[in-house]
Amino acid sequence: MSNKSVSSSVSGGGGCRTLLRLRPVDWLEEADRQLYLTAPSTGTATDCRQRRRIDFVLVYSLGVRDSALNKQRRQAFQCKLESVGFEIEEQDIVGALESKHDNGVDENNQVTANGLFNRRPSQPKQQSVKRFVRLHAPFELLLELAEKTRMKLPIEENRTPCVPKRPFDFFMSWIPFTQIDRTMFSHEQHYFLAEYDKTLRYRFEPLFDTLRGNSRDMYFTPAQRSRLVYDCLLRTPFDLTTENEEQQILHGTGDAKERRVLELEKIFTGFSTSSGIELLLRDQVYDDCYPLHAPLLKNIEPHMIPSWIMTKGEHRNTFDRMKLWWHWSRISNVFKDQPINHIKDYFGEHVALYFCWLRWYIQMLLLPCLLGLSVFFYGLWAVKHDVPTNDICHNLADTVMCPRSHRQLWRLGEDCVYAKMAFLFDNKATVAYAAIVTVWSALFLPAWDVAEYQFQYEWDTFDLIDGGYGVSGLEEPRPDFKRKVRTTRINPITGIVEQYMPARERFAKTVSSFSIVAMMICLVLSFVFGVVLYRVSIKAAISSTRTPEFVRRYSPHVASITGAIINLIVIIALSSLYERLAIWLTDYEIHRTEKDYENALTLKMFLFQFVNFYASIFYIAFIKPWFTNPPGVENYKIGKYKTEECEASGCLAELSIQLLVILVGKQVINNLFEIGMVKFWTFFRKILIHRNAFKQMRYRRHHTLHWYSKRPQEEDFMLERWTTTTLFYEYLELIIQYGFVTMFLVAFPLAPLCAFLNNIVEIRIDANKFVSDVRRPVAKKVADIGIWRLIIAAISKLAILTNGLLIALTSDFVPRLVYQYSRSQNRTLINYVNFTLSAYEINRLASSLIQESNTTSTYCFFKDHRTPPWDSKPYQTNHDYYVIMVARLAFLIVFEHVVFVCLKMGEVLMPLLSKNVKQQIARKNFMVQTMHWGARLYEKNPELIERDMQRIVDLNPQRRQSNGGYELIYDVRRTIRPPHPPSRTELQDEYRRPVSFKEMKADLARALHTIISEDIIDLGIR
Repeated sequence: MSNKSVSSSVSGGGGCRTLLRLRPVDWLEEADRQLYLTAPSTGTATDCRQRRRIDFVLVYSLGVRDSALNKQRRQAFQCKLESVGFEIEEQDIVGALESKHDNGVDENNQVTANGLFNRRPSQPKQQSVKRFVRLHAPFELLLELAEKTRMKLPIEENRTPCVPKRPFDFFMSWIPFTQIDRTMFSHEQHYFLAEYDKTLRYRFEPLFDTLRGNSRDMYFTPAQRSRLVYDCLLRTPFDLTTENEEQQILHGTGDAKERRVLELEKIFTGFSTSSGIELLLRDQVYDDCYPLHAPLLKNIEPHMIPSWIMTKGEHRNTFDRMKLWWHWSRISNVFKDQPINHIKDYFGEHVALYFCWLRWYIQMLLLPCLLGLSVFFYGLWAVKHDVPTNDICHNLADTVMCPRSHRQLWRLGEDCVYAKMAFLFDNKATVAYAAIVTVWSALFLPAWDVAEYQFQYEWDTFDLIDGGYGVSGLEEPRPDFKRKVRTTRINPITGIVEQYMPARERFAKTVSSFSIVAMMICLVLSFVFGVVLYRVSIKAAISSTRTPEFVRRYSPHVASITGAIINLIVIIALSSLYERLAIWLTDYEIHRTEKDYENALTLKMFLFQFVNFYASIFYIAFIKPWFTNPPGVENYKIGKYKTEECEASGCLAELSIQLLVILVGKQVINNLFEIGMVKFWTFFRKILIHRNAFKQMRYRRHHTLHWYSKRPQEEDFMLERWTTTTLFYEYLELIIQYGFVTMFLVAFPLAPLCAFLNNIVEIRIDANKFVSDVRRPVAKKVADIGIWRLIIAAISKLAILTNGLLIALTSDFVPRLVYQYSRSQNRTLINYVNFTLSAYEINRLASSLIQESNTTSTYCFFKDHRTPPWDSKPYQTNHDYYVIMVARLAFLIVFEHVVFVCLKMGEVLMPLLSKNVKQQIARKNFMVQTMHWGARLYEKNPELIERDMQRIVDLNPQRRQSNGGYELIYDVRRTIRPPHPPSRTELQDEYRRPVSFKEMKADLARALHTIISEDIIDLGIR
């Protein structure tokens, strides 16, 4: 960078600097310079001129705790990386010492390679110095790693991509303020992808310099580079015993390139229990490893930078993170769409798929939100005209009700608030709402499958659906598995020796682990029982003491609200406790692959969280309504207290309170925790955990003459680590929320609205955290959301049952229908409240329950269907009870069958892929197949490659790429036996791009005919 725009004055000894005339571009250029290695390259002259981007950073400590064994293993590991082609540069915090391999810190080195100067003659004595090992993978090495890992790379642009728009995208396209800035995020170009093979390099090479700019350094996206480098780091051995022998063998064979290829082949095909960066991290040989973030300068706004620099300049990768910060992660972008393709290129498919799912979930919530608001407003309007509610609040308000839970005689009018609250969500519109939203929840997963298949088509991840190229046994084992497992076997797929855990040992570990999970679930149920005891005791305490009439009247509300708050506190406390236990149990099971580990952890955590969050709600919804007996019968007791019963208006109002407190309270606490705790732990790491490193960073920045002293690897080191559970907790939070929205929507129709408002903020909170507060993750190419899909399917099926049970058994919908069409003479609900009440003789009650009441009534009433006291068999279930039960069961059966029929119809009517997309996939497969056929031909005739490549260039000089996967076959036939020089018209006709499916079929048939012709057979393909 030129220093003409920088004017600095440094005061003596203090290190204070006054910067004048610094442009934002200057800051960005200097930040961009820190992303590349500074030492001169040892390769060819071309390599020296190329900018060598830092792909990965390894961190270790130099000090007393750094043992000789760790130094040897570290040196062996880095030597192995250099032998396969990595360029390594080491840099300290203090003094900025840079070298490849150095066993100590040179305290007298005052001048550094990047122009940093130490003003003082000596540096502060520290117990340890952090050293950063910066790795760069050259382009050719990345190509070889892409071949080893079977990465798909573009072979040709798809100029007619069939990417169907989703229904909500049509609506969004009409709203201007939701569109993302296309000057920053250009439209994605679609390419046909194929697994890279060095024998087919000529098909990939035309795009090497033109895919994402004018440099091969931009060919691979940041996500692809991190994934390729990390795959190599996971397999690189550091065995000290065979290191010298292998080096002697390799140095005696061939040239340097051949030795490098052989070494890379050995890394990916060999077997060693001492290999991989994760094992070195567990043994504390290295402190940390992470891919490098792009710079983030929060004080620079988009209007300060010329647009051509961000879109066409050579520093375009510098703005990857800045673009996401400006146009995605800020809360001001809450209504804007997401740049999914840019997220995929920077973070990887696994992060992009999470935000795709979250965006799609928010879009799907719009329908239940609107319907829930309609039900709520209808309830507000109709509550004044509801006959049973008016009877409870006015006409029958003075009806004497029997005692419950040590509550003395009370009046029916005291339940007026509960009755109005229950009617808000339990009215005629609720059943239609429940039926529609239950069908919506049943179709939720099939609809997501359609959207997910579109992403799989756009990202070409179809072959990952069955565990990665159809072979899950080829994944790299986890470090714990390598360290703890001692038994070996011959892999039935690869035929090489591998570590193996016997089925009997795995079964024993799984059983013991899940027995502890079962014990924790029992602990959760005991806490739910404790909250029930609290509600019973608080009601009894208020009723039995001389409390004010106002408090006594609203004691059920006090008990419900305080009980829900206590339950929320217990839920949060148990969640944090069980989180550590679940991770420990999953580590104890010693899973072989990372995917198996994540699935086991997900299953344990979800089982516990399901019981933790939903146990109290299931109790109120499906267990508490059955604790109804005549006041004198005490069959159900908890200690000396009788079990709690529902209010006269039912349990639905209490269930609504419980859902409101837990759902809204959980969301608010999670968002505050997510925002605050990340900042707190970053600050905590700086002042306590890495305080020495932080002091060294501050010391170097204070005593340097250079105006820009930040280093990206040091900034990233202070950020929060990206772990296996980072995305896991985001999914878990949303899946628990999905359970609240779908399984209990009858009791709280506003739950989708609460979830919708929370999620549109959740996107920006997560985006801000991933961009600015968390290290950049190692990219993972995934095809789906994994085991979460099975959990969503289970919740959706359970939601059909729970909503049917809530309507049939908990709400008053079925009893009202029975009364309206079998008992009422004019098909109205007049006298319905009396229909639901049964009489009981007050004289049979205990004297302590009636001594303070001034009633002269002979009977009190309770909510149940029982025979009256004057019947020959008093207080037995009457005929109405059985009629209502039959009607409840009939409604449940009809409701579930209707929902299942709608589910099957939806699955049939929603195809996973459109016809055009299937044609595109078939075309890509054909291109790849013909490409391999051509490779077999060129293997026998290598001179044809140069001729065909030259022909492609001559026909299309402006775009150095082919127009079809079968054109080289035509060139081969023409080169072998040309009947006459083809005219320009024939060339244009033969090389035209098919514009319809019919023309494409004709072209494919002609290509197949050419392939099986005698001209190719004569070349020896057979």
